[in-house]
Amino acid sequence: MKASFKAITLTMSMLVTALTSFAQNAPKVAGQITQSGNKPVEFATVTLLKAKDSSLVKGAIADIDGKYEFEQVKQGKYLVAAVSVGMTKRYSPAFEVAASSIKVPAVTLEAASKTLKGVDVTARKPFVEQKADKMVVNVESSITASGGSAMEVLEKSPTVTVDKDGNISMKGKSGVQIMIDGKPTNMSSQDVAELLKSMPATNVDQIELIANPSAKYDAAGNAGIINLKLKKNTSYGTNGNVTVGAGYGFWPRWNGALNLNHRNEKFNIYGSGNYSHREQQQDLGIYRSISEKNQLSVYDQVNNMHTKSNYKAGKIGADYFISKGHTIGVMADLSGGDRNVPSFATTRIGNGNRVDSILKTNTNDAKNWNRNAFNLNYRGILDTTGKELNIDLDYAKNKDAQHATIYAMSRDGAEKGFLGSDTSRNNQPSSIDIKTAKIDYIHPLKNQAKFEAGVKVSFVKTDNDARFDSLRMGNWVLDENRSNHFIYKENVNAAYINFNKQFKKVNVQLGLRGEQTHITGTSVSTKNQQEIEVKNDSTYFNLFPSMALTYKLNKDNTLGLTYSRRIQRPSYEDLNPFEFYLDRYTKESGNPNLKPQYSNNFEITHTFKDFLITSVGYSHTKDMMTQILESDVDKSTGDTSILRYKYLNVAKADNFNLNVTVPMPITKWWMSLTTMSVSYAMFETVVNDNQVKLSSAGFFGRTQQTFTLSKDLSAEVVFFYVSPQVTENGLFKMKSMSSLDLGVSQKVLKGKGSVKLNVTDVFKTNYFRGDFDNAGRYTSVASKWDARQFRLTFNYRFGNTNVKAARSRQTGLEAEQNRVKQGGN
Repeated sequence: MKASFKAITLTMSMLVTALTSFAQNAPKVAGQITQSGNKPVEFATVTLLKAKDSSLVKGAIADIDGKYEFEQVKQGKYLVAAVSVGMTKRYSPAFEVAASSIKVPAVTLEAASKTLKGVDVTARKPFVEQKADKMVVNVESSITASGGSAMEVLEKSPTVTVDKDGNISMKGKSGVQIMIDGKPTNMSSQDVAELLKSMPATNVDQIELIANPSAKYDAAGNAGIINLKLKKNTSYGTNGNVTVGAGYGFWPRWNGALNLNHRNEKFNIYGSGNYSHREQQQDLGIYRSISEKNQLSVYDQVNNMHTKSNYKAGKIGADYFISKGHTIGVMADLSGGDRNVPSFATTRIGNGNRVDSILKTNTNDAKNWNRNAFNLNYRGILDTTGKELNIDLDYAKNKDAQHATIYAMSRDGAEKGFLGSDTSRNNQPSSIDIKTAKIDYIHPLKNQAKFEAGVKVSFVKTDNDARFDSLRMGNWVLDENRSNHFIYKENVNAAYINFNKQFKKVNVQLGLRGEQTHITGTSVSTKNQQEIEVKNDSTYFNLFPSMALTYKLNKDNTLGLTYSRRIQRPSYEDLNPFEFYLDRYTKESGNPNLKPQYSNNFEITHTFKDFLITSVGYSHTKDMMTQILESDVDKSTGDTSILRYKYLNVAKADNFNLNVTVPMPITKWWMSLTTMSVSYAMFETVVNDNQVKLSSAGFFGRTQQTFTLSKDLSAEVVFFYVSPQVTENGLFKMKSMSSLDLGVSQKVLKGKGSVKLNVTDVFKTNYFRGDFDNAGRYTSVASKWDARQFRLTFNYRFGNTNVKAARSRQTGLEAEQNRVKQGGN
């Protein structure tokens, strides 16, 4: 039996070897379809034609990387033709197939253009494009986004919503991983919001919305990944662009940016710099009622804040082309800023029928931060089959200095009698060191298949020293109850494998990622002038599978199915047991006991003629992290009326969503883009030892109408509406929100420049209202900001506009840099 088995095995091995040898010896024709910027054209239609009469020999669909292959081609002279939706058909030079395989030079497609009634109309990129594994938003196609911030661009992207605190959700789910040029920002949600609000929108080229990322990406991000690709200058020479803009709402704001790129045969050097000054008015109202022991206590607080922030950033990098296919590069990304928030709060305290006392609180909160990130990278194309090796070494240093002074004074209900006052201050310096190294390898296989694998290791150390002092008898005295020194160390070791195969009509991608995490958190506090140290140490390992299937039913219909398991780790600052006081009765704090949240995400997508994009999704999240209002006790006075806004783990959350995106030309001069999302969410958790179960349906809709009035003049109208629903952040029952934006754009200076004027939130309807009710404690929040703004922006491109773009690197600072708090909100 064993002998027979060996004989069969040997025979089959010889047969497979012979067939493989035959297939390898048969001539093949292979190549790639690209577009401007040397980017691949996904799923382009490719045909092999006889050079003599252009008669059809074979047809194929390029894969996601624009690559195609024709097998067992007979000897003779041929040429290749390629075409894709919205692009002009192009042909390769004629070539001859003999005994060996042929690699055809890349065929580059361009956007189609046509003449309309004597006016030359060049097709620009559509605002939204659906790719195999992501949706792409072309920012430059939006007029109303010009002159604004990257955050305002993001708010206009399909299926994306931004709440009152700057928390970003996609398809009704929070926990989105924000990346810039493939590199995570590593900030908390509040500080990501500040960064994106400070970054000029004109710096952004594209926004990639990746609902279920492959195993190649870090597993962080409950709702997937949003990657902002910044503009890069696009043969040899120098070019660049400059942008200046100004706006006015309740307060002024302005920004400027410069991008430069120089390339020759051996080097590519690039750099950019930008600066923005932003002022914002915010009016925050918090109404609370507490029912205890048959007594009702009411706290009615109004807080006025005037935020001033400055943001500056610079990036410089160089690539050295060692030889064909081998490049080494260095990059330094430096940014920093400051923020000052004076606020004035008045809190009326009583029983609902009368006001017993009034608390007035003046707070001056200031923050300075800087981030320096450095990257050394190598990219090697190892052979003619396309084997590729990428290596990234990264180091980032983040520093943050926050300090505040709080003065509180109480008077009686008539504001005549003085009841007392107190003054406190805090100083909270922090630093975060991040070191990462990663290696990615791509191995093309036969028959349009590809194998990817990689490893990554990261080390993070954060140091947060929060000191609170109280002014007593003219002297500053340490407040031991609130002061804390928190040190956090984390090591994550990860490896992944990913397989991609293009069949005739089906593209399959399967991946598996493993991550082992070891964390240590040390909290040092002082009690009675004695240091007390509390240390938490834990290690855990997780597997994160991912899958994506794309099936082209026919030329008009494509189906997609994706699945991924994700993790969202707490930001480093949210693990720090700090406390920040809005007034004596309202504060925000960190939570060293936060656990990571895990989610399983499914989605089915249907695309009709690249025109109607529909998706249905479901996600289940365990231990979802969100900021929730809970009652607290003042450790010094024993007061039980403290309201604390703190990150907690929600036991579980389920989200169902239906999304429809319709980019549709109404006429030759009128383009419409409408996005609608319907979701149903359910939450279960415990707050202050009370069970909380909440559920609600929600609707989000946005329509963008673009009008091409002439060759150089265009206009745009954007309107969005959010229905009442339960929010993931805070579990508030929110009321509806909406906004109308208008804009016009005029090309100048022979098309090299543009002037754009727009106004946002014309009717001042973009503000938040919501409430949370639990166990006799009711809280209502109303937040208004100067959403209505008038903005004017000028952009000018200069130099050689054919300079190839600098390489877009996805460095190793992926999941780590996205969890750093910087800038504030």
